[in-house]
Amino acid sequence: MPELNLPEVANQRLIVTHAVLTGLTPLIPVPIVDDLVKSYFQRRLVRDLTRVYAVTLTGQEVKTLAGESGSGCLAGCLGGALLLPFKLIFRKLFFFLEWKRAADTVSRTFHQGYLLDCALKEGWFPGHCNAFELRAAIDLVCRDVGTGPVGRAVSLTLAQSKATLKSAAALLTNSLKRVSGKADAERVARAAEAVEAEEEKKIEGVISNLQKSIQSVPEGYFNNLRERLAAGLRVG
Repeated sequence: MPELNLPEVANQRLIVTHAVLTGLTPLIPVPIVDDLVKSYFQRRLVRDLTRVYAVTLTGQEVKTLAGESGSGCLAGCLGGALLLPFKLIFRKLFFFLEWKRAADTVSRTFHQGYLLDCALKEGWFPGHCNAFELRAAIDLVCRDVGTGPVGRAVSLTLAQSKATLKSAAALLTNSLKRVSGKADAERVARAAEAVEAEEEKKIEGVISNLQKSIQSVPEGYFNNLRERLAAGLRVG
C-alpha cells in the first residue's frame, strides 16, 4: 500500500488536538477573552510543531504564522462586544451559529497546522521562505480549496460530541472567570494552562474520533494541498 501524504501520526495527533481546543473558543461566552484563548492555542500549535523539527522561531514569527488571516484584534474584539446583547436576545439562533463557527475554526486550524507541518517536513521553512511568505502561501491554499472533506468530517464529529465539547468549554470558561484584573493575553494563557490537562482528557474521545475521520479522507486531497503549497512557495 502506498504511503499516505498525511502528517506523521504524532504530528497529526498534535494538530488535531490543537484544532479541537481552538474550536472550543467560540463556545466561550465572553467577548475579547474568547479571542485571546484562541490566539493562545494557535500560537502553541505553531511552537509545538516547530519544536518537533528543532526549529526556533522569534515571537514575531510565531505571531505571523498563528494569527487570524484578514482580521485584526480590534475588529474582532469590538465585533464580539457589540454582538453580546444580541446573543442574549437571540440565544437559540446564536447557539446554532456558534457551533458552526466552532466547526469552521477546527477545520481551518487543522488545515493551517497540516500545511505548516508539510513546509517543515519538506525543509521549505525556514530554509526556502520566511514566516510571512509561508503564511501568505498557506492562506492562499486555504482560500482556494476551502475546507472540503476535512470540513465535513469535522462537522459530523462535532455534531456527535456536543455534550462533551460543551463540558470542556465550560471548564475553560470557569477557569477564565477566576482571572483577576484585566484579561490580558498573559493572564488568559495562565488560566488556560491551569485546566489544560483536565480539558484534554475530556475531549480525548473527540480527538480520536476526528483523527480517524480525517485519516479516511482520500489521499489525493492531501496531495493536492501539498502541491498547491509547493506552487505557492515556488518549490519543486
